[in-house]
Amino acid sequence: MFRQGGTEAVQTDERPAKSNGSEHHVGRHRRVVGTAVGVTVALALVGGILLSRRVPDQATTQPPAANTAPAAAPPVTSAIGWNAALVARDDTTITVYASLGDTRCKDVVQPQATVTEQTDTQVVVAANGRIIDANDCSTSGIRMPLVVSLQKPLGDRVLRDAASALPPPTFSERELPDLASDKRWSPHSSHCDEGWCQSYNGPNGSTLFTGAGRTVGGESSAAVGTVSIGSREGTITGSPERSWQVRWEVGDVTYSLRLTPTEGETFSLQEFRAELARLRWT
Repeated sequence: MFRQGGTEAVQTDERPAKSNGSEHHVGRHRRVVGTAVGVTVALALVGGILLSRRVPDQATTQPPAANTAPAAAPPVTSAIGWNAALVARDDTTITVYASLGDTRCKDVVQPQATVTEQTDTQVVVAANGRIIDANDCSTSGIRMPLVVSLQKPLGDRVLRDAASALPPPTFSERELPDLASDKRWSPHSSHCDEGWCQSYNGPNGSTLFTGAGRTVGGESSAAVGTVSIGSREGTITGSPERSWQVRWEVGDVTYSLRLTPTEGETFSLQEFRAELARLRWT
């Protein structure tokens, strides 16, 4: 605006005010930008801190390094011979009786038997285990019963020991009385160095001893009679004061059964025959 007729002219210009507004706007924009940059930097710092804290956590969750130590060597086992076998009534379960023979003061750890060969004519069974020094030499060398199962009945096939390649004597439960089904008789531990044997406790303190072995010759005692043993014929020996025994032969094997009364008691021959008749023969 200009004033005339006077002494001076005054100019009024509103642009400075507009200029102040622009400067204010620019300043505010700079502050916003600065704040945004600061926030971005702060977030980056925080993220870096969190990342630096997370890395050790991830490291601790890594799976442990694989054990590179060599595996322990399996225990060394040795072959063990067996000198007798018992075939169960099912004709597929075989118990072989293994021992270290003349070796003294040695025991067998974890003994086991396996079928190593089956053909139409023979079955080969191997026994083995870890042999160690015995803690008690008086009990070492006792035979160990080891059981194997066949895929089909043994039948007429020959059983052989893998260690000796020989056929030790083989006995059959079918040729013995079925005492497992007779609750009057309970088995107890028994031991024989050769062949097979089993003892039973019976009524009124009596005992029954059954055994089997290779046929070696005639009877050592005079026969007092005969009796039917299933489809076999047995020979009776003995006396009332001590015990009665019956023997019968199947091929080259002799089976026996001995009945002994409790101490101070006796069995007559008639009572012995009656007891034999009560047993189950299959």
